Amino acid sequence: MSQVISKDGIPVTAPPVFKSTELVAKLISAGSAACVAEAITLPMDCAKIKLQVEGGTLASTLRTIAATDGAKGFFRGLVPGLHRQLGFCTIRLGLYDTTKDFYMKHTPLNEGFPLRFAAGISTAVAAVCIAQPTEVVKIRMQAAKAGTVRYKGTLSAYYKIGVTEGTRGLWSGLGPNITRLSICNIGEVVTYDTVKTAILRKGWMNDAFPLHFTAAVCAGAVTTTLTSPVDVVKTRYVNSSPGEFRSPIQCAGVLAREGGFKIFYKGCVPSFFRITGWNLIMFMSYEQLRKVVSRKLKSY
Repeated sequence: MSQVISKDGIPVTAPPVFKSTELVAKLISAGSAACVAEAITLPMDCAKIKLQVEGGTLASTLRTIAATDGAKGFFRGLVPGLHRQLGFCTIRLGLYDTTKDFYMKHTPLNEGFPLRFAAGISTAVAAVCIAQPTEVVKIRMQAAKAGTVRYKGTLSAYYKIGVTEGTRGLWSGLGPNITRLSICNIGEVVTYDTVKTAILRKGWMNDAFPLHFTAAVCAGAVTTTLTSPVDVVKTRYVNSSPGEFRSPIQCAGVLAREGGFKIFYKGCVPSFFRITGWNLIMFMSYEQLRKVVSRKLKSY
């Protein structure tokens, strides 16, 4: 804190000059909480990716990963996964409330689901357009055949994809991932916000751990149901060889002919546990971190 001179000529401590304390606290807390959740739930995500690419059962997939790659196989893609969360969640969650406030001031939208929907879609699109290369690298590292090393490391993957496939390769799957993350943001952030606000207004719970837990479980269940079909198409499309599919829609058509409707929910069991667990860890960490970081920033 700086010192200023009062009218009496006495030096006094000036109040903190930090106009965006809450926004900065939300950005820091969102990215940090997402990284914690990513590190803890990554093993289930690796199993989900393997199921979607290679097929089989959850049990057989877990056994294969453990037998061929050991414990490190369950954390393949951790570094790009953390990159992804820092890029994606910092924007889609950290800017969510700010975007809502912007729309309330500059559009006819008032507090309610349409406002939350618009804010959720907007932040999701922005996040994917900026951070899509992290998604591509994460999926390709996780989907590598058992016992093989597709890239020497995360930076090597970014470099190799950029050199061999250009920006088109680094941003491959942009369309389906915009669709998926938009749906995901509605399922996660919008559902969490809606459930939490409704319960608080009814007076059923206080703004504390039980409420955060309940809202996070609801968000996980909704997200799994909404995103599984898009996630399957995105994973297959991003991990395909150049020219294998003309478009995500054609990829979805091929998958439907191969396995029918049920193929779009392949890997949904580990996906449910992973997404629900991720939401529980992320939102509860976020709520606590936001309070702590906000207090720290205000003290400077």
